[in-house]
Order: sequence, then C-alpha cells, then structure tokens
Amino acid sequence: MKAVEKNRLEWIVFAVSLALVAATFGYLIRETIVTQESPPDVVVALGAPRPGSGGFMVPVVATNRGGQTAENVQVSVELEIPGGPTHESVLVIPFLPRASNRQGWVTFPSDPGSGTLRVKGVGLQSP
Repeated sequence: MKAVEKNRLEWIVFAVSLALVAATFGYLIRETIVTQESPPDVVVALGAPRPGSGGFMVPVVATNRGGQTAENVQVSVELEIPGGPTHESVLVIPFLPRASNRQGWVTFPSDPGSGTLRVKGVGLQSP
C-alpha cells in the first residue's frame, strides 16, 4: 500500500491551525499566571448632565479595577439642591467584568447644575 502524499495547501492549513491552538494555550497560561485574584474594586465617575425627555440625564461610568467580576453593581447617585429637596437615583449594572467599564445613565427631575451631585454608595456581589 502506498502512502498518500499531502499537498502544500494541507500543510499550510495544518501549520496555521497548530499556531492558533498554541497561541490560545499560551494566552490562557499567561492569564492564569498574571491575573491576581483580588476582589472587585469598582470606581464610579459622573459625567456632565444634559437635558432629556424625562428630566436631566447624568452619564455614569463604573470601572472595575479589581481582579474578579462584580455582579449586580448598584450605584446610588444623589442630587442635593440648596434649599430644596434631595433626589436619589440608582443605576444597576448586572455584570461588570474585571478590568472593564460600563456606562449608564441616571435621571433627575431638577437641573443637576443648580445643586451638588455625588455618588452616595456602590453595592455589589462577588460571584
């Protein structure tokens, strides 16, 4: 019985496939060694308010600087108007992976420019 000889295209496909598999394994091994298992560390930044259909909208960016994923992140933003009522709005982010960020919006009935905006609290769960 004579052995079937492979043509050049088959060898090229084999080499590319082998390189992709080796690169995937290398990446996974690197991530296992380099990644720290620190708890989620969520930092919140507020953007400039703008008028919207339901009042005033404020962009919120939550960044996870920790080594684990954060689940059910709840960001509470408070608007304090001098001589007026205090309004609170909550943003819920279901899933915030490590080393990533998510953007959302909170709304207020009054203009945030006439008062003080602050992040009142951040709650989260570890998976």
